[in-house]
Amino acid sequence: MVNSLPEAGFNAYFTMYCGLKDSMPKEAAAEATQPDDATCWLCGRTSSEIGSALSGDTEDEAKISKEIAATKAAKDALQTNAAKWREVVPEAFKEFDLAFVLQNADQFKSMQFLSLLTDEGRNTVRELDEVSFAVRKGAPIKMSGTPVDESQRASIASRLNDFEKTTSRKLKREQDLHDVEYQRLGYIARLSGLKLVDGIDYIKEAGLFYYDLQLEAREKARLAASKHRPVWKLRSVKFRDFPKEISICTVCERLLKEFRPGVEAGQPKATPIA
Repeated sequence: MVNSLPEAGFNAYFTMYCGLKDSMPKEAAAEATQPDDATCWLCGRTSSEIGSALSGDTEDEAKISKEIAATKAAKDALQTNAAKWREVVPEAFKEFDLAFVLQNADQFKSMQFLSLLTDEGRNTVRELDEVSFAVRKGAPIKMSGTPVDESQRASIASRLNDFEKTTSRKLKREQDLHDVEYQRLGYIARLSGLKLVDGIDYIKEAGLFYYDLQLEAREKARLAASKHRPVWKLRSVKFRDFPKEISICTVCERLLKEFRPGVEAGQPKATPIA
């Protein structure tokens, strides 16, 4: 925070600032710089001190950081839960097709983890399907609401191909829009032919892959957001007939602007209409 000033002192600084603004060429003010050890004439801080005091994430960065933390937690939870789910599958159900189980979930209530598995499938396999479709169709790509830069399209497409080869299962394509089974079952159609335990493994692999894609997209978004941080610096200004230039920091400048009247200095205020 800037040092507090007596009212008379602030008024003097304010008057000086108005004079600086009106008397100094904007181009010269914008280009003037100060040595590293220079201090602001108002708050007495150097550029490094100002930067240190005001360092930290912007609002956008903080929001993205929370999303990254949530994604990492979801990924860790999936890794842990999938191992537990495999262990508790009843022997009598192991040969059942996972797609059949999910379509008839009411008949398999004894498997208490089934609702969590279903949610995981909706949140990852279904979302991964939509990413695959957008990437290959040339549509805008989003990872759980986070836009993905166009420059990443080719890389994501390559990784989607590798995932399909590893799992021996295709993700959503244009032709799926005309497939009756896919239209009826959605992402569950992706699980047809997989026994219950194998289906759990597929959901885990698809989920981990999707979470990795999300994390990369959000890390890039956070980096882009960091580039919009305000730059705090000092600059030299000439105050009319003042014999020497003085230094002022952008923090003090902005504070002074915040306290300025709604009209320009020297301009008469509008007379209210009766």
